[in-house]
Amino acid sequence: MPLSSNPIALDRLADPSSRVRVAAARIGQGLFARGPFDVGEPILKLAGRVVNYEVLWERGGRFLDNCIRFGPETYLDPGDGVGRYVNHSCEPNAAIHKWRNQLFLIAARRIRRGNELVFDYSTTIGDDDIWTMRCDCGAHDCRKRIKRFGSLAPELQRRYREQGLVPKYILETLR
Repeated sequence: MPLSSNPIALDRLADPSSRVRVAAARIGQGLFARGPFDVGEPILKLAGRVVNYEVLWERGGRFLDNCIRFGPETYLDPGDGVGRYVNHSCEPNAAIHKWRNQLFLIAARRIRRGNELVFDYSTTIGDDDIWTMRCDCGAHDCRKRIKRFGSLAPELQRRYREQGLVPKYILETLR
Protein backbone atom coordinates (compact mmCIF):
# COMPACT_ATOMS: atom_id res chain seq x y z
CA MET A 1 0.00 0.00 0.00
CA PRO A 2 2.75 2.55 -0.65
CA LEU A 3 1.50 6.07 -1.17
CA SER A 4 4.17 6.84 -3.74
CA SER A 5 2.64 4.36 -6.20
CA ASN A 6 -0.89 5.71 -5.78
CA PRO A 7 -2.09 8.00 -8.58
CA ILE A 8 -4.12 10.27 -6.30
CA ALA A 9 -2.43 13.63 -5.79
CA LEU A 10 -1.63 14.13 -2.13
CA ASP A 11 -2.63 17.77 -2.31
CA ARG A 12 -6.23 16.60 -2.76
CA LEU A 13 -5.98 15.31 0.79
CA ALA A 14 -5.46 18.85 2.09
CA ASP A 15 -9.25 19.41 2.00
CA PRO A 16 -10.73 16.42 3.81
CA SER A 17 -14.30 17.74 3.56
CA SER A 18 -14.57 16.45 -0.01
CA ARG A 19 -13.54 12.92 1.01
CA VAL A 20 -14.93 12.40 4.53
CA ARG A 21 -17.62 13.66 6.85
CA VAL A 22 -18.10 13.62 10.62
CA ALA A 23 -21.41 12.15 11.77
CA ALA A 24 -23.01 10.19 14.58
CA ALA A 25 -21.41 6.75 14.90
CA ARG A 26 -22.09 3.64 16.94
CA ILE A 27 -20.22 5.28 19.80
CA GLY A 28 -20.15 9.09 19.72
CA GLN A 29 -18.96 10.77 16.53
CA GLY A 30 -17.16 9.02 13.69
CA LEU A 31 -15.59 9.66 10.31
CA PHE A 32 -17.47 8.44 7.22
CA ALA A 33 -16.50 8.05 3.56
CA ARG A 34 -18.12 10.49 1.12
CA GLY A 35 -17.18 8.18 -1.72
CA PRO A 36 -15.60 4.78 -2.35
CA PHE A 37 -11.94 4.00 -1.66
CA ASP A 38 -9.86 1.21 -3.16
CA VAL A 39 -7.35 -0.83 -1.15
CA GLY A 40 -4.21 1.25 -0.58
CA GLU A 41 -5.86 4.53 -1.51
CA PRO A 42 -5.01 7.45 0.76
CA ILE A 43 -8.15 8.75 2.42
CA LEU A 44 -6.94 11.55 4.61
CA LYS A 45 -3.78 13.32 5.69
CA LEU A 46 -3.89 13.43 9.48
CA ALA A 47 -3.06 17.00 10.39
CA GLY A 48 -2.16 18.35 13.80
CA ARG A 49 0.83 19.07 15.97
CA VAL A 50 3.46 16.58 17.02
CA VAL A 51 3.99 16.38 20.80
CA ASN A 52 6.43 14.52 23.01
CA TYR A 53 5.05 11.57 24.99
CA GLU A 54 5.60 13.54 28.23
CA VAL A 55 2.94 16.06 27.13
CA LEU A 56 0.55 13.15 26.60
CA TRP A 57 0.91 11.90 30.17
CA GLU A 58 0.72 15.43 31.63
CA ARG A 59 -2.54 16.25 29.85
CA GLY A 60 -4.09 12.74 29.93
CA GLY A 61 -7.82 12.15 29.45
CA ARG A 62 -9.40 12.77 26.06
CA PHE A 63 -6.27 14.51 24.83
CA LEU A 64 -4.28 11.32 25.34
CA ASP A 65 -7.04 9.15 23.85
CA ASN A 66 -7.15 11.22 20.63
CA CYS A 67 -3.41 11.28 19.92
CA ILE A 68 -1.80 8.85 17.46
CA ARG A 69 1.74 7.52 17.78
CA PHE A 70 3.97 9.40 15.34
CA GLY A 71 7.43 8.10 16.19
CA PRO A 72 9.52 6.57 18.98
CA GLU A 73 8.74 9.33 21.50
CA THR A 74 6.20 11.48 19.69
CA TYR A 75 2.46 11.54 19.04
CA LEU A 76 0.24 13.45 16.65
CA ASP A 77 -2.42 15.59 18.32
CA PRO A 78 -5.16 16.02 15.69
CA GLY A 79 -6.65 18.90 17.70
CA ASP A 80 -10.07 19.80 16.35
CA GLY A 81 -9.31 18.33 12.90
CA VAL A 82 -11.32 15.50 11.40
CA GLY A 83 -8.57 13.02 12.30
CA ARG A 84 -9.78 13.05 15.89
CA TYR A 85 -12.98 11.30 14.78
CA VAL A 86 -11.38 8.16 13.33
CA ASN A 87 -12.64 5.41 15.61
CA HIS A 88 -11.21 2.01 16.48
CA SER A 89 -12.49 -1.33 15.26
CA CYS A 90 -11.19 -4.84 15.81
CA GLU A 91 -12.21 -5.35 12.14
CA PRO A 92 -10.64 -2.26 10.50
CA ASN A 93 -11.15 -0.98 6.98
CA ALA A 94 -8.31 1.55 7.22
CA ALA A 95 -4.78 1.88 8.57
CA ILE A 96 -2.26 4.54 9.53
CA HIS A 97 0.79 5.01 7.29
CA LYS A 98 3.69 7.37 7.83
CA TRP A 99 5.10 8.78 4.61
CA ARG A 100 7.46 11.74 4.19
CA ASN A 101 7.15 12.50 7.92
CA GLN A 102 3.35 12.78 7.75
CA LEU A 103 0.57 10.43 8.84
CA PHE A 104 -2.11 9.28 6.41
CA LEU A 105 -5.25 7.20 6.80
CA ILE A 106 -5.17 4.55 4.04
CA ALA A 107 -7.88 2.14 2.89
CA ALA A 108 -6.97 -1.35 4.15
CA ARG A 109 -9.81 -2.88 2.15
CA ARG A 110 -12.42 -1.65 -0.29
CA ILE A 111 -14.56 1.01 1.38
CA ARG A 112 -18.01 2.00 0.14
CA ARG A 113 -19.54 5.44 0.26
CA GLY A 114 -21.13 5.95 3.68
CA ASN A 115 -18.97 3.40 5.53
CA GLU A 116 -17.45 4.50 8.80
CA LEU A 117 -13.66 4.75 8.53
CA VAL A 118 -12.03 2.76 11.33
CA PHE A 119 -8.57 1.45 12.11
CA ASP A 120 -7.26 -0.91 14.77
CA TYR A 121 -5.71 1.35 17.41
CA SER A 122 -3.45 -1.54 18.46
CA THR A 123 -1.52 -1.07 15.21
CA THR A 124 -0.32 2.30 16.53
CA ILE A 125 0.47 1.25 20.10
CA GLY A 126 4.06 0.11 20.56
CA ASP A 127 5.18 -2.56 22.97
CA ASP A 128 6.85 0.17 25.00
CA ASP A 129 3.45 1.78 25.66
CA ILE A 130 1.12 1.01 28.57
CA TRP A 131 -2.03 2.76 27.25
CA THR A 132 -5.13 0.57 27.08
CA MET A 133 -8.79 1.23 26.42
CA ARG A 134 -12.01 -0.72 26.77
CA CYS A 135 -13.38 -1.71 23.37
CA ASP A 136 -17.02 -1.86 22.40
CA CYS A 137 -16.61 -1.69 18.63
CA GLY A 138 -19.31 -4.28 17.99
CA ALA A 139 -17.16 -6.38 15.66
CA HIS A 140 -17.86 -10.11 15.62
CA ASP A 141 -14.36 -10.80 16.96
CA CYS A 142 -14.12 -7.78 19.28
CA ARG A 143 -11.20 -8.21 21.69
CA LYS A 144 -12.94 -6.08 24.39
CA ARG A 145 -9.65 -4.31 25.23
CA ILE A 146 -7.34 -2.24 23.02
CA LYS A 147 -3.70 -2.84 23.95
CA ARG A 148 -0.19 -2.76 22.48
CA PHE A 149 0.47 -4.43 19.12
CA GLY A 150 2.56 -7.22 20.65
CA SER A 151 -0.39 -8.35 22.76
CA LEU A 152 -2.42 -9.30 19.68
CA ALA A 153 -2.76 -12.95 18.72
CA PRO A 154 0.25 -14.05 16.63
CA GLU A 155 -1.97 -14.86 13.63
CA LEU A 156 -3.52 -11.37 13.70
CA GLN A 157 -0.07 -9.76 14.03
CA ARG A 158 1.11 -11.78 11.03
CA ARG A 159 -1.91 -10.80 8.94
CA TYR A 160 -1.57 -7.11 9.81
CA ARG A 161 2.14 -7.20 8.94
CA GLU A 162 1.52 -8.96 5.61
CA GLN A 163 -1.14 -6.41 4.71
CA GLY A 164 1.17 -3.52 5.64
CA LEU A 165 -1.18 -2.20 8.30
CA VAL A 166 1.45 -1.54 10.99
CA PRO A 167 3.80 1.45 10.86
CA LYS A 168 7.50 0.57 10.94
CA TYR A 169 8.08 2.54 14.13
CA ILE A 170 5.58 0.30 15.94
CA LEU A 171 7.21 -2.91 14.68
CA GLU A 172 10.55 -1.59 15.95
CA THR A 173 9.17 -1.60 19.53
CA LEU A 174 8.39 -5.33 19.58
CA ARG A 175 10.18 -7.20 22.32
